[in-house]
Amino acid sequence: MPKTYKNRMRILAISYLFPNSIYPNSGIFVLNRLKAVSKYCDVKVINPIPWFPFNSLLKRYKNYHLIPEKEVIEGIEVFHPRFFSIPRYLKIVDSFTFFLALFLPALKIKKIFPYDLIDVHWTYPDLPSAYFLARFLRKKQLITLRGKEALYTDIQWLYKKIILPLINRSDIVISLSRQLMDLCIAGGISGNKFRIIRNGADTFLFHFLDRDMCRQRLNLLKNERIIISVGSLIHRKGFDRIIKVMPEILKKYSGVILYIIGTEGPEGNYKKELIQLVKKYSLDGKVRFTGGVKNHELVLWYNAADVFCLASRSEGSPNVLSEALCCGCPSVATDVGSVPEILGDDSMGAVIPDDDNALFSGLMTVLAKKYDRRAISISMKQYDWDWCARQVVQVYREILEGKP
Repeated sequence: MPKTYKNRMRILAISYLFPNSIYPNSGIFVLNRLKAVSKYCDVKVINPIPWFPFNSLLKRYKNYHLIPEKEVIEGIEVFHPRFFSIPRYLKIVDSFTFFLALFLPALKIKKIFPYDLIDVHWTYPDLPSAYFLARFLRKKQLITLRGKEALYTDIQWLYKKIILPLINRSDIVISLSRQLMDLCIAGGISGNKFRIIRNGADTFLFHFLDRDMCRQRLNLLKNERIIISVGSLIHRKGFDRIIKVMPEILKKYSGVILYIIGTEGPEGNYKKELIQLVKKYSLDGKVRFTGGVKNHELVLWYNAADVFCLASRSEGSPNVLSEALCCGCPSVATDVGSVPEILGDDSMGAVIPDDDNALFSGLMTVLAKKYDRRAISISMKQYDWDWCARQVVQVYREILEGKP
């Protein structure tokens, strides 16, 4: 456990998205930030787990009953109470059951850990519950917006009646990108509430390595031109966009191979559709699915690749882009979320418009250009998770000192 110092701020974090011992990669970006914050503050986490009768019969939920009620992850004590939730149905009920699951643990924690403020990491069902808990306990509360999907703009009643009003009533809003902040301001939220703090990266793990050595360890040929893309196999990540431009790329660079790294995500599994596209464009052998890759191997992939491509239709602060650049891999990414802030220099690659037509020219430009990969890696070292945490802790101080 992190050492406790006198006068250290005590933070209660609430997040539907968070790792656990059964699903260690779920919401890993929330853990990474809170782990870095715990260097400066004392932190405990409540991560409610959805439950419903016979949930073990569904593939996605079959191991949820194995998640312990309480555990310590990376030195942080994490509580996993259960809340009733029916997948895809009666979502309005989730905010009530989430609150019921959250309330008693929060009171028990307060007796032994008198937290100073409540740090919320997702909007729904987290925010309604955390907001009312904060008001009941007379505590300050902030919310972090991690992407456009957190606003639920496709569910208008939820977006307009719950999400926007409660964001506006939060003491401070941390947005991972200026783009997301502007979207909220257009929805009527005061711009004074916002602080823009994008995700950091694990610069110790993701660093420059010799490309030939990495290819040898991954059993990749030295003469291949390799494009990689990393993320959950969902429509939003835009893997289909890359596949569609591959035939044109192959006319110029016949040795190019696209490796797609990732598995099923919380928004579904788009792999069948992607495989159909590969067949449609006769790309067998030119597009390869690796499945999930652990971080200690992912660093090899970033260093082995000629280009990293992020073709997402929506993002918050994409960790995979920061990780690729930390390894010195030139990157092509769509202009979504905090991509312009991360990839702000053409010496690192290219930011392209968020449309299908721009992807081809962006990839061709980066494939044709030589980059100083070591210099890219060095320039990214300053943007680690400690850099992110120090900004977050400053926001905590602003709230508790009444500056906002």
